[in-house]
Amino acid sequence: MQGEELRKQIGAAAYVECSSKTQQNVKAVFDTAIKVVLQPPRRLEVSSKKRHRSTGCSIVRGIVCGGCDAV
Repeated sequence: MQGEELRKQIGAAAYVECSSKTQQNVKAVFDTAIKVVLQPPRRLEVSSKKRHRSTGCSIVRGIVCGGCDAV
């Protein structure tokens, strides 16, 4: 799964696949974002050399929304 690999690579807290066109899992993206903000997972700091910019759709820092097909 490409999205999970990207999540691990950039150190995101979660990955949720969604579709803005069909509204599939859009609520799950926001629910996950809220959970991560209220209860951030413990993780090691990623050195600045290892940080990569995401080319995918990113809603908030730490959560990657993949599969977005905005019209």
